[in-house]
Amino acid sequence: MTRTYLGFVLLLFLCAQAYGQKTEITGIVVDSSANVRLTNASVVLLQAKDSFIVADTRADKDGRFRFPNISDTAAYVLFFSYPRYADYSHRVSMREAKNNLFDMNRLSLILKEKLLQEVIVKSQVSAIKLKGDTTEYTADSFKVQPNATVEDLLKQLPGLQVDQYGNITAQGQKVKKVLVDGEEFFSDDPTLVTRNLRADMIDKVQVYDKKSDAAAFTGIEDGVKDKTINLKIKEDKNHGIFGKAEAGGGTDQHYNAQGMLNAFKGKRKMAVYGTTSNIGRTGLGSADKEKIGSDEEGNGTYSGKGLPKVTSGGLHYDKKWSEDKNSINGNYKFNITNVEGDDNTISQNNLPTGLILSNADNHFENSSSSHKVNAKYIHKFDTTSTVTIYTDGTINNNKNKNNGMTRNLRGDSSLLYNNQTSGYSDYDFNTYNLNVSWEKKLKKYGRTISFYLNNNFSNDASRGESSSQSEFYNDQGVRDSAVLLHLQRKMNDDWRTLSFNANYTEPLSQKLSLIVNYKLNNDESRDDKRSYNLVQDPSGATLDRDFSTLMRSTIWGNQAGAALNYASKKLIAKIGNNVKLVKMNIEDQLDPLNFEKQFWNWNPQASIHYKFSTYKNLNISYNGNTTNPERTQLLPFAFNNGQLSTYLPNLELKNSFSNNLTAYYNTVKIVSQTYAGGYANYNRTSNPIINSILVDSSGAYTYQFVNMNGYTNQNYTASLYYSKKIQGWDLQAGAYGSINGGKTFSRINDAVNKLNYTTYTLGLEFFKTKIKQYSFYLTGNGGYTVNTSSLQPESDNNYFFYNLTPSADIYFLKKFQLHTDLNYLWQQKSRAFSDNFSRTIWNAWIGRNFLKNDQLTIKISCNDILNENNGYSRTASNTFFSENRYTTIRRFFMVGATWSFTKFNNIKQ
Repeated sequence: MTRTYLGFVLLLFLCAQAYGQKTEITGIVVDSSANVRLTNASVVLLQAKDSFIVADTRADKDGRFRFPNISDTAAYVLFFSYPRYADYSHRVSMREAKNNLFDMNRLSLILKEKLLQEVIVKSQVSAIKLKGDTTEYTADSFKVQPNATVEDLLKQLPGLQVDQYGNITAQGQKVKKVLVDGEEFFSDDPTLVTRNLRADMIDKVQVYDKKSDAAAFTGIEDGVKDKTINLKIKEDKNHGIFGKAEAGGGTDQHYNAQGMLNAFKGKRKMAVYGTTSNIGRTGLGSADKEKIGSDEEGNGTYSGKGLPKVTSGGLHYDKKWSEDKNSINGNYKFNITNVEGDDNTISQNNLPTGLILSNADNHFENSSSSHKVNAKYIHKFDTTSTVTIYTDGTINNNKNKNNGMTRNLRGDSSLLYNNQTSGYSDYDFNTYNLNVSWEKKLKKYGRTISFYLNNNFSNDASRGESSSQSEFYNDQGVRDSAVLLHLQRKMNDDWRTLSFNANYTEPLSQKLSLIVNYKLNNDESRDDKRSYNLVQDPSGATLDRDFSTLMRSTIWGNQAGAALNYASKKLIAKIGNNVKLVKMNIEDQLDPLNFEKQFWNWNPQASIHYKFSTYKNLNISYNGNTTNPERTQLLPFAFNNGQLSTYLPNLELKNSFSNNLTAYYNTVKIVSQTYAGGYANYNRTSNPIINSILVDSSGAYTYQFVNMNGYTNQNYTASLYYSKKIQGWDLQAGAYGSINGGKTFSRINDAVNKLNYTTYTLGLEFFKTKIKQYSFYLTGNGGYTVNTSSLQPESDNNYFFYNLTPSADIYFLKKFQLHTDLNYLWQQKSRAFSDNFSRTIWNAWIGRNFLKNDQLTIKISCNDILNENNGYSRTASNTFFSENRYTTIRRFFMVGATWSFTKFNNIKQ
């Protein structure tokens, strides 16, 4: 019975194929105005689904054409062309045919000159497009002032926020890189690009998550995703010289001078810049970075703490040639920074037995110099094979001096101990990288093989001294002991890291692919860190083993994994897993101690990208990650021990495991210029590795890394944004909200502390501009922060905050411009901090434009008009709350000039 049924079905199918209906397409091609029939006009018939050419013909002497024996159910596109006439295409569905005939009647073609002279075509270029996980903005769809920078342009783009320091947030995530035509420009400092390239040079602004080179080529997710902006330069702005020069002098001996010169010629870009100032600028990309909560003095950057003197410069070159088969990108940067200042830190440590209150004063003098160079060469043998060579090197030197005094009290305000410290160090650090990769597409479509070899060589050396003198007091406030520790310190370390990665992809079907990878890691380290106790031996000849480390370590890692990738028109899905075996051999040559450890790591991954429509996308990804203990957690450096701090080893540390889930959604409505989206991330770490703390009755700290077995740290963040053009007002208005928080567990004095932390934020932004009249930008946000420690729930650190950052530019009397910007911050007092904090930083300048296209501006400016730039930050972590106040740049006046120059060449067509 079954065979009879199958045979009957097969017979019906064959009959349908043999006797299926065929339809004919006919029509006449004529001139649109003179109604002349166009003999020999070319007509091509294509399949609508894939543009495959089905047939072609030419019109006869009467302009007629016909395509016989056409399927009566398919959809087609007819393409018409004729000399001196504009091409024309027309889509047809054969289901609309009548009596096996689809008669198109007269098809009119238009003369090209007629089209240009008499026909006005109006079309609205999409201001924003979604291409997979890339959001693309058409720059000319957003109005900016003459001589506006890319930063001014980005402030208008829906879904992007730019703060007063130039930091960019896109779709709830911080933008880490800004590329120019897909290439790095000097460095990964976004503001160096956004504040020095002109907005009118930009054709498209593309926002996306940049994957590593290996992940982009093979489709293997390796967890490397940096929110990135790519600026596509207009073709007519890619041939010429442009730049900017600025100089000024002011009160209290403040000065600033900087300049940048760019020479673009098609696929070759060259640039050079230099800067020197004492107003907080560390380069062309950074301006007055009073970043709340930063503490970076002494590491070659300026965070707003102290009074700086900075000189920096750089060179850039990139070029493509031989039909883009070869390309090179090179950069050199140097930075010389000197920072001097004072700071005061008030802190509260919540212990199971009570509180320790601390008040510390410190004076610092730090200087640093760095030289960085990198180069990348890409050679494409053909469309299937590419070799990339990347190298970089860094030379750093840091000199630091400090003198401090700390007073520690018990919770009842009785004196616990006083500690006086001083020290200096001269530290050198050098590193060099060489990376080589080869990517090859094989004959079968979708079959690829790739290899990546990475090498790093680093070494450091330092010289210095540290002194710590402490006086300890009993419960009655009587001094019962005093201790002096005076160490001479020397360090000379070497590290080498090698990794080799091989990937292979194999198509299993038209939509399904298999991805296989293998990775080998090898780390070799020699740590030589020695201290000499000058109290016990003033000559410094005797090694103090309690504060010295001589360690060698070798780490091998072998990783293998596989993934399946499914790709269709609307859906891309991926699932896979990597397994890694890590072997450590660590030798402490002073103890002596030699031990081996072995860890198995698992890294499951899955992702889904669904495209509802051209302007609506959803991405969901999962990453699991096993984290094995680091060698310095298993065996901490005794070199880091001090008079009041001791680090203990723990050779029994185990792995922790993290689950990370990320999702983001974008939608756009072009007609109403409405843009909306959201981002969410959740991370959960089981058996986390934490730093356990033991504080004795005298206030001395002992640290040891341990697993919090049975406990889980959690962190989450979510954000939404909505932006819409308010018609009639020509005002772009947006709103955004976010929540981030979690809970972490720690161990202190053998008690477990749970820290709950959450920050809720709501924000609004408005932008309105009228060319050569005014430009207003306002962003404001406010929220509530929760920090609660289970050991001391009555000493929470909960507070409201809000921040307003308006700015305005007003153009008047044709050549004058007034600029003003303000940053107002308010933070509520809490149980941990007894006072409200508020700060208003108001800057303004007035200038007059000169020369053609207002290229020269002479201006008078005032920084911090209200003289309220008080250095301040709050931090909270686990059981520790602190409030830091520090020296920073205050009010000053300055007279300066800015010259923007351009000379673009006409492009020969």
